[in-house]
Amino acid sequence: MSHTPLFSCVIPVKGDRPFLGEAIDSLKVQGLGDDLEIIVQDADVEPDAGQSDALNKGFAKARGEWLFWLNADDVLLPGALKKVLDRINRIDKINWIAGDTVYLDEKGIVKDVRTDAKWRSWFGKKLSVWTGGPTAFFRRELWEKRGGFAADLKYAMDIDLWTRWAKAGERFVGLGDYVWGFRVHGGSQTMNGENFAAQIAERRAIDAKYGVSSDGFWRNVTRLASVLDGSWNKRKSDTARLNGRLWSEIAQ
Repeated sequence: MSHTPLFSCVIPVKGDRPFLGEAIDSLKVQGLGDDLEIIVQDADVEPDAGQSDALNKGFAKARGEWLFWLNADDVLLPGALKKVLDRINRIDKINWIAGDTVYLDEKGIVKDVRTDAKWRSWFGKKLSVWTGGPTAFFRRELWEKRGGFAADLKYAMDIDLWTRWAKAGERFVGLGDYVWGFRVHGGSQTMNGENFAAQIAERRAIDAKYGVSSDGFWRNVTRLASVLDGSWNKRKSDTARLNGRLWSEIAQ
């Protein structure tokens, strides 16, 4: 009988992939061996209708108990999966975990950080749920129960998914550590200025669909809360501490 991996990671790819080798290496050095399954969902081999469709196809093939994805130009930070595993082992009945993000330049040097993975009581009520896509780890049963990505979304499919899950009563547990290295470069789909209008349009459509808000009054309330609970100060201090370091050298 073949081994059933604990984690399955889907990497959607299409066309040029200058950073794919580094993305895969960042998974292999997690140290979990055959407890980590890596699925490269290649649109040049198996055509798809976009990233949402590619991810849905990849997760349909996944065998792991826990699922997550990684963009082909990004990395999973050192020790990330062991931190997730430790949290799984310490909390009963946990189905959804979210970590934080570091922003990298093309060479993999840290430029900034985000500490968004913190559940607040108005999530699922007033706000769309924002946490960086590849910072999220979730049980297969949650994916199968609540459904996958909306195939018609190109940019904000992760926010739609999280908000739908939140509206259904699901809550994530914040990891409190950085797990995802998001690479900012000219070829990035979400960082291309020409796509910003389409991204905003998708966010507004998600807001209308679920009766929540991604900006305006409630977003400002969230920013104020981050100052009061120390999240803003942590982001500033961590940015100063990690800025200029290569992602693979980050010791958490």
